[in-house]
Amino acid sequence: MFTKTINGVEIAYDESGYSSGPPIVLLTGWAHDMRLYDEMLPLLVPTHRVIRMCWRGHGPSRNDMPDFGVEEQVQDVIGLLSALEVDQFYLVSHSHGGWPALELADRLGRNKVLCLLMIDQIMTPPPPAFAEGLQAMQGKETWLGARRELFEHWLAGSTNKAVHDHFYYNMGSFGYPMWALSCRVIATAYKTHGSPMDRMSKIENSPPIRHVFSHPRQSAEYRSLHESFASKHAFFSHADLEGETHFPDLEIPEKVVGQIEDLIRSVSGGAVRVNGTS
Repeated sequence: MFTKTINGVEIAYDESGYSSGPPIVLLTGWAHDMRLYDEMLPLLVPTHRVIRMCWRGHGPSRNDMPDFGVEEQVQDVIGLLSALEVDQFYLVSHSHGGWPALELADRLGRNKVLCLLMIDQIMTPPPPAFAEGLQAMQGKETWLGARRELFEHWLAGSTNKAVHDHFYYNMGSFGYPMWALSCRVIATAYKTHGSPMDRMSKIENSPPIRHVFSHPRQSAEYRSLHESFASKHAFFSHADLEGETHFPDLEIPEKVVGQIEDLIRSVSGGAVRVNGTS
C-alpha cells in the first residue's frame, strides 16, 4: 500500500500489473478499504494495469478528519489519477462507491471514463428497511445493532470465508464516526438524486454503464426494472450474478472479472452487449 497527499489529505492506493493501455480503477464503498478486491486482483493483473484506492480516512491512518462526502471523493480520485498521470481509464465501483463513480462519468466524460461497471448498488429509491438502517446507524446507541442487521442481510446465510473475513477484519475495523458519516452521505445522495438510475439518466453522452448484482435475491421486480431501464437507455446493461452475498467481488470474483472483461471488449467493439443472467 502506497500513500500520496492529495487535496491536503493522505490517500492510500496501490498499483499492479504492467500492461499498456488504460488501467482499471477500482473504487470501494464506505467503511472498508481496497482489500475488497483482493480476490479479483490476481485475475485482472495478467492483462491489465490495476489501480486500487482507499477513500480519505480509510487508509492506514485513521486520524480524525472533517466530514467529507461525494464531492471530496470525486476530487480525490481526480487528484490521485492526475498524480499517477492517468488520462483514460476503465472504472469499477462497489455499492455506494457508485455515487462518486457516476459523478466522475458525468464530469470527465466518456473520453476519459471509458466505461463503468457498478457492483451491487441499490438502484431503486432506498427501501424502507434500508432507509431506517441508515438513520439507526447515525445514533450512538443504535449503530452497532443496525450494523449487525445490515451485515446479516448482506451475508444472506452464506458461509463464504472471504466475505466473513472481510466483515471481521476490514469492515469491523471502522467505528461509529465513519459508519455514521457514511450513512449521512448515502442518505443525502438518495434524497438528492432519487436513485442511481435517475442519476445516470441525467449524464449527457454517458459512457457504457453496466450494473452487476446478486441482491435482492430472486426478485423478478428488480430484474424487470433493469430490463425496462436498459430498453430506454442504450448505454446501460446489466447482469444477474446469482450469488449469495452483497460482495460478489469476494464471493464470485471470476464472474465479476468476466463482466469487466466483457464490458471492456464492448467498448473496443469486440463484444455484443448482452443483458440478463451471466
